[in-house]
Order: sequence, then structure tokens, then C-alpha cells
Amino acid sequence: MTQYDKFLTSKNFKLAFERLKTASRNLYKSIYYEDLKIFGLYLDENIETVILNIKQDIYKPEKCHKIFIPKKDNLVRPLSMLTFIDLLVYQAMTNVIADSSYDIISPYYDKVIFGNIVNPTNAKGEDKKFFYKSWKRKWKRFNEISKEHFANGYIYLSEFDIASFFDTIDHNILCELLEKNYNIENKLLELLSKCLETWTADSNHKSFKSKHGIPQGPISSPFLADLYLFYIDSEIKRTTKKLDYKYLRYVDDIRILTKDYLTSQKLIAALDLISRDLGLIPQGSKILIKKIEDIDEELKIQNSKFSDITKEYKEETAGKESNKLKAKTHKQLKNRFLNCFNENSDERFLDKTVIGFSLYKLNKDEQVKSLLLDKYNLILTHFEGVLFYLKKHFSNDENVKQFIGNILSDETILFSHLVALCFKYFPEYPFDEKIYQTYTFEKHRHWLVNYYMIGWLFVNEKKELLLTENSTDNYFIQRELNNYKYAVSKEKSYRKIFATRLLENSNSMLSLQGLNLLFYNPLNLLGFKKTTEQNQFIQYIFSKQPTDIIVHTLKNEWKIENPETFFNRNIWADDEEYEELRTSFLLFIKYVSSDPSKSLLNLNTFNNLVFDKICIRLNITKNTTDYGVNLNAKLIDNQLPLCNKHWTEINEKRNQKTEAHPYDKFGNIRIRITSTEFYDLFKKQKLTIDELCNYRIL
Repeated sequence: MTQYDKFLTSKNFKLAFERLKTASRNLYKSIYYEDLKIFGLYLDENIETVILNIKQDIYKPEKCHKIFIPKKDNLVRPLSMLTFIDLLVYQAMTNVIADSSYDIISPYYDKVIFGNIVNPTNAKGEDKKFFYKSWKRKWKRFNEISKEHFANGYIYLSEFDIASFFDTIDHNILCELLEKNYNIENKLLELLSKCLETWTADSNHKSFKSKHGIPQGPISSPFLADLYLFYIDSEIKRTTKKLDYKYLRYVDDIRILTKDYLTSQKLIAALDLISRDLGLIPQGSKILIKKIEDIDEELKIQNSKFSDITKEYKEETAGKESNKLKAKTHKQLKNRFLNCFNENSDERFLDKTVIGFSLYKLNKDEQVKSLLLDKYNLILTHFEGVLFYLKKHFSNDENVKQFIGNILSDETILFSHLVALCFKYFPEYPFDEKIYQTYTFEKHRHWLVNYYMIGWLFVNEKKELLLTENSTDNYFIQRELNNYKYAVSKEKSYRKIFATRLLENSNSMLSLQGLNLLFYNPLNLLGFKKTTEQNQFIQYIFSKQPTDIIVHTLKNEWKIENPETFFNRNIWADDEEYEELRTSFLLFIKYVSSDPSKSLLNLNTFNNLVFDKICIRLNITKNTTDYGVNLNAKLIDNQLPLCNKHWTEINEKRNQKTEAHPYDKFGNIRIRITSTEFYDLFKKQKLTIDELCNYRIL
């Protein structure tokens, strides 16, 4: 079985689905979490449809929806929300890549590489359901090995950092590495490259596709990034054999330990050159060489302390409820937290580990609240944690309400992401028309604001606003609107009609959402009828008849109604004949832009087959087997005049302007058809197919 065949197995896609389910819960997963339920209702059938679509070239990746999370220095970190089907395909591809590369990279696990350690698909028991092994144990091991090297005299520590790592990964280099170093098959890489390029563009504003950058957010991406960096791991070992050092890496955190300063300098210089070979840019401001006196202090080793605090936090004991710390532990952690904001304390200033941990563990404390309200702007990367703490302990506090109101009302706010999170954590904040007008449902890059604003409208019982809003360009917003529109109505007929209409939505996930809504009340399914207007996923669930590339393209891209009237297996019962029809159509579509001449050849073949079938269905006798002669005889001109006229022109252009013949009809060397000329024929072809599919006698 080839890698591509393995990729297209139900078993692989089911594992991909399971791994998306078991991924760690975070902002990214919280947004696609409902899609697990929507897609999973008819999991087997939906997976079969995805696989069939890939096999027939119906599947096309979609632009992503980017989320911009604040970083230091007024910069942002982009997350790329993929549609769920894209996310599933991405994970299914990565499953195969991970298995194929495992034997090559696994010997370096726990020795050189400590992050993003994958479970192969043949892992024992429940392990294979998780794409990665526990990061906590691997981070602990990363620091333990560092301490061992320090104890053996490697007292100079260097940390090598890469600027905007995920955004600078070159697709061509990545695919070349996957092919040459990990033996990944070209067919799989072609699909991966196509997907990665599409996902660089943001569907919420004008943006451009590019050949660099992989999406941050999906669990697949860190592993591909790890394979990219493994080239650096290998090259630094190969080119610096004479130097005495220890090299470790956790994700993109490269740590070098040496016994002298000069060796560290040589290694940093070598890493600089190797990383640039990959198109990566070292971040000079973060690359330092230090002589270490206290390794624990330098590495800020506190894993065991945090583990003990977490254990205590979860326990329910006499005098202490669960999800709360003992007074003594709270005081100790609080002091560390407060000291993170004091540049003269023993704590590292704005230590992200201590701050991030404390916000989710500290008890209710006025001093903590006051500090957060006063200095939140110093820790914008932890703003979700800030809101979590305030919501948990001070949801009705007047100062907190004013704080939320100030952010929601600030029309000059630098990061709209803060507004989105305020709507998420405080949907009960009173409705304000000015706030609503500021963030009305218009297409813009800060779509997450609208996504969470829907819950704010619902909690404030703004039923009419919810029912009138519509955001067709953003799946995630539309999905939320649909849920709340369904929820606010108590009218059974409205709910049934609303959900049933969703079944016809061209967006497959929205159509599956409609099916899920119908299942809220099984009585809605009484008298359910399958129609040709329903989405292909819905049709397959209830008929097990897959959509093919011809019907899919005509209906969804050419907007031709009822293409099934002619392009169906009752009319095209012969398998070989229909496969030839399907293949010629597929090649016609595939080469429209890149090779108009080849596209025209296949279009003419397609039309020839259709013409012959029309003659059979209408009992028209052909005087010859020559397609061009029969067209010129106008055999179908009375019934289908557009078909006869435009197919004649297409056939003549095929004879004169493609590689079918070296000469034109005047004996001159033929000139291949241009893109502009072919586009004119393409428009005429659409007219002929529309005429054909509306000719009911066939």
C-alpha cells in the first residue's frame, strides 16, 4: 500500500478525527470543538465523502480565518483557523508523514529532541489516540538532561532563537526535505503543498497566497516544523564534529552547552548559517551566551512545585473545596505572582510561566484583582488568563464591570482580540447600542469579535438582532448565528424549516449542522425526503451515492440547476464510458489556467462523448463517426442550438490551435490558443451545459 493509499483509508481518517478530539483544550480547539459533534454524528459516512472527494479531485482546501493574538512590542501572533474538513485532511496527511518518518527521527527522542514527540499509529493501547506524548514529562526531561551536562562541566549556556519561525517555513524546502530525508511520496506532497499555500491566505480581508508559512493552531503543524528543524539538528552535528558541546532542542528552543566561550561562539555562527539555508532568520536580540553558576536558577526549574500546587488545587479535603488552594499555598504563589511585576524582586520580571500558572490557580484576592486591573497592559499575552481570574472571582465586582466596559467602548483599542475575549468571558455585560454599532457584523479581519459577540446578544435577549444578522462569508460566525437563531425561537415549525433549509447549504459543515439541529427533536425527521438540492454530504448519508466531479462542479461552481438530469448513471450506465467522460472533464478543469491547449483538447473529448449520448437519447441517426462532420450537419441544432453552435466552434479551435495538429487549416504552423481566447470558449461551454441540463426530454 502506498503512502497516498494509506492516507485515503477510513482507518486513518478516523484516527485523525480521534486525535483532533484528544488535542489539548485551548482557544483554537474551543472554536472547532462543536465541529467534532457536527461531523461526528454520521462520522463513517462523512469520512467516506471526504475520501471520495479527494479521490475525485472535488476536495479543495479553503482559505483560513486568522486570529491575531497580542505579543510583546505591539506585535501579534497569528492563529489560522482551518475549516474542520481541512483540519481533518491535514491531520490525516500528517499521520502518514509521522509514521513514515518515525524510524528516522525517533532515535533522537529524549536525547536531542524533547518536544513534539509523536505516537506512531501502531502505539500500544490508548496512546495512539493522542498525536503527541505528554509535553510536561518531556519538558522536565529536557531540563534534567541540561542539568546533567552542566554537572559534567558544560557551564556555558547558549539559547538560539528563530524569528517568526512558523511564518517563515518555506513550503518548497519543507516538501524537498520530506521527500529526500523522509521518503514521503510526491502525490502526498502535492496535496500538502496545495493546502499549505491556500492556508496562508485569510478569507476575512484582502490577502495573498504565498509559499511560506504553515498554520499555527492545528496540532499537525508543530510536527512538520519539527521535521524542518531536524535538518538543523543533523547539520550541526555533521559539521561540528571536532567541537566539544551538548546540543538539545525543545520545539524551536535550541539549547547549547559548552565548556568554553569560544566553542559557543563557533556553534552560534554555524547555526546562523544553517538556519539561513532553510530560509529562517535568527533573532539576534534573543541569542546570548552565558556562563552559568546556578543551573536551577537559570532554567527556573519549578515543574515539581507547580505539579504539587496543581494536585492540591484539584483535591477536595476537609476545610478546602476543589479548585481552590490552601491559604498558605495561595499566599506563597501570590507573592511570587506579585513579584513578577517588580523589577527589583528575585522573580524574573513578567515571568510568563509563573504568571500564566498563577492566573488559573490563585484564590480570590483583592490585591491580585487590583494589580490586574492596573497592569493588565503589561501582560496582554495572558489576557485570557486575566479574564478567567476576574470572571471566576469577581464577576459582579463594579470595578471589574467598569474595566470590561472601558475595553468594549474603546474605539481606538490597539488589539481587537481583547474585545473578543471580553465578550467571551463577560457575555452578561449590559447591552449597549454604541458598542453593538462599533462591532457590527461586517467583513473584517477581527472576526473573532463578532463570533463571541453573538453570545453577548443572546444573553442580553436581543432576539431580533440575532435573527436579522447573517455572515455568509465566515463559517464560524454563521455556525454560531445558526445555533442561537435556533435557540431563540420556540416555534417548532420555524425550527424545523430553518434546520431543513440548512441541509441545502453549499458549505458542507453548515449543512451537517442543520442535520444536527434536526436531531434535537427526532420527530423533525418524520417524512424526511432526500432532494438533489441538499448538500452532497447529506445526500451521501441518506443514499450512499457519491457525488462526482462533473455534477459537483456544474452545481456548485457553474451554478447550473439539476445537472443530474443528464449526468447520472442511468444515462451513463457503461463504466468505461463514464470514466472517460469524468477523466476528460477533470483534465479540462485542471488545465484551464495553466495549459489552455491541453484543457481545450479534453473539453472537446468531453463534448464529443456528450454529443454521442444526446444522439442516442434522441434517436438521432449519425451519418458518420466523425464528430466534426456530424456537428456541421447540425444534427442537434433544432433541439439544442447553443450546444450545436458552440461545440462546433470549440471543435474547430481544437483542430486549429492545439497540439492535435501541427498545422492550421491553411497549412501554416498552428498557434496555440491563448488564455483569453480559451476563456471566451469556457463561457460559451457553460451556456451549452445549462441548455443541456434544462432540456427535459433527455
